Amino acid sequence: MGLPGPLRSAAALRASEDEGCCEVLFVDEDRVRRVRQDMLSDDLAQQVADTFKVLSHPTRVRILRALAKEELCVCDLAQALSLSISATSHQLRALRSMRLVRYRMDGKLAYYSLRDPFVRALLDDGVRHLTGEAEPR
Repeated sequence: MGLPGPLRSAAALRASEDEGCCEVLFVDEDRVRRVRQDMLSDDLAQQVADTFKVLSHPTRVRILRALAKEELCVCDLAQALSLSISATSHQLRALRSMRLVRYRMDGKLAYYSLRDPFVRALLDDGVRHLTGEAEPR
């Protein structure tokens, strides 16, 4: 006689664990309530997702890493990254629109820098995660 419902064979349990599925339907209402209290609004979740979309472009990541080291004008940044000034300006516009970088004017030159320390921390954490290094280069 087979085992009923959630009392299945060890092989069936292992198979469901491999798939990441529960064999028993049980909702812990306290956990669900605590998680729901800390959920982001739909609007804020979209804004965070949009920020990560901007960060998903390798050129923009390289720009942010350069600006994490030093404030740079567009010409210096383009030269450092071997990009055209036009391409660099285009990428900076996307980063500015997401409030990841800021600029200040010095005469006719616009100098760019990271807007918040979290951007540098996010980049550093990403590098550490991928390289296993204690400190990013």
